[in-house]
Amino acid sequence: MLISAALLLAESDFTALDVLHEYIGFVGSFFIVGAASFYFLLLRPALGTNAAAMTAAARTAARIGCVGALLRLLALAMSINSLMAEKHLSLGAALTGRPASIVEEVMTVVAVIAFGLAAVATRESAVEWGIAGIATLVVMLGALVTTHVTRIVNPLHVFAASMWIGTLIVLVSAGVTTALGSTVESSARGPVIAMLVNRFSTIALWSAGLLVLTGVTTAYKHLGQLSALWTTIYGKTLIGKLCLVSVVFALGAYNNQRLKPSLGNEEAGRRLARSATLEIAIAAIVLIVTAVLVNLPAPAEHM
Repeated sequence: MLISAALLLAESDFTALDVLHEYIGFVGSFFIVGAASFYFLLLRPALGTNAAAMTAAARTAARIGCVGALLRLLALAMSINSLMAEKHLSLGAALTGRPASIVEEVMTVVAVIAFGLAAVATRESAVEWGIAGIATLVVMLGALVTTHVTRIVNPLHVFAASMWIGTLIVLVSAGVTTALGSTVESSARGPVIAMLVNRFSTIALWSAGLLVLTGVTTAYKHLGQLSALWTTIYGKTLIGKLCLVSVVFALGAYNNQRLKPSLGNEEAGRRLARSATLEIAIAAIVLIVTAVLVNLPAPAEHM
């Protein structure tokens, strides 16, 4: 798959830098959404009675969110640089060209600051997290404020993927790691992990449903006709992505159906963490293919 992506780069108009730009943006989205989702939807119910563990998990999640916001900021900088080069604009003109872009730029900076403050907090940091959560929603879903219905599909698609895989990343890195640490009594580790995973499963199921719906809509919009799926480079790359996505779905189903019911002790939690890490690794490859895909010309544009 990676070799095929390299061949596409050699045969297409875009460069590895274009793919890297998209990949950085995707990873940044996963991190900020995953961090916010973990804090607001998973952390408090599972670790609310253990202040030390909750603070440790929240700080780890905030670090991931801060890195994600910085990556989003880098992706924005790369977009601005490309716009300046392509349209021969000054930095000021590129920064203020579109009101929506200004909002995204400002809120991304706000997210960096808020996540950063939460990452170094030594106590409850609800205010910083609240600001980070609002900034994340504006950055990710601000594009939904539009009269063009077709423009809302892609932001929803990225948001759904971020809610699923992004939250899983933070669940493993911050939640499970903290639950298995010394701040949680050994007898409570299994139950804490079980509670985290059970709550995450609901998020994952809803996110996966939205991901499929928006993915099918995007494919229909870009392919134009079904035959383009196997007669164009775009379509063949999409097939490759779908094969990898099916592996991620299969691993998620395995974790949910086979490993989740066995949770309750420390060893079961470790087994699930290992399987979830594999799921995340495959998802990372999916992002590479997706970064290539969005740079390919859509068949529907040439009909």
